[in-house]
Amino acid sequence: MAEGPELSIIIPAFNEEQRLPATIAAVRAWLDRAALAAELILVDDGSADATGEIVAAAAAADPRLVPVINPVNVGKGHAIVTGVARSRGAQVVFFDADLSYDLAYIDDARRHLGDGADVVVGARDLATSDSRRDYGLSRRLASGAFNRYVDLMLGLGVPDTQCGFKAFRGDVARPLFAALTVGGFGFDVELLFVARRWGLRIDRIPVAMTARGGSSVSVVRHSLGMARDVWSIRRRGERGRYPDPPTRDR
Repeated sequence: MAEGPELSIIIPAFNEEQRLPATIAAVRAWLDRAALAAELILVDDGSADATGEIVAAAAAADPRLVPVINPVNVGKGHAIVTGVARSRGAQVVFFDADLSYDLAYIDDARRHLGDGADVVVGARDLATSDSRRDYGLSRRLASGAFNRYVDLMLGLGVPDTQCGFKAFRGDVARPLFAALTVGGFGFDVELLFVARRWGLRIDRIPVAMTARGGSSVSVVRHSLGMARDVWSIRRRGERGRYPDPPTRDR
């Protein structure tokens, strides 16, 4: 892995002491079966429980694990930014600590990246089965309204911006995440907005989510802040405050 691993997996975690050990074990087992040169970057985002200790202990036991400990909680977006900045992989993927997406989707995403995609976005709306359908009416209405608002304001053409499974070419991920300004849950919208501005190829793959409960994000509860994020992204774009795309070899 001296020249960098094939794959960097990034998992942000905030107060995940109950679920994180099983997730780490599952990902390590997947890496063993895949026989990849890979790194697993675990980002503790200022947790108040034992998440940080779990991350440190797991990293001490397996050299493939890279611990990143944020001293204070700064938000999921910023946590992933710090993880991507530490990554060295030719390909980068992130997903949530509750492991709500099957690890087999990593293989699907890697195939798309190998076929020329720059960004691969999980698309729950394309899946034949999705446990989001079991969510309450208020959450489904709020999610639908947010997606329509995003499309109206930014015209991304991505119906499911908030899916927690995304993958990237490594040389795309590092400058892309370095350009982000939104540290909270609206970061997904910003990264897709910048990716569109840079003319990157974005592929969508169907993914089914298994709702685990206990999520720290609620479209209903966080809707106002996320709406402000979308407005801020649009204004920054209009004022030319995002960097130009980096020059890179294909």
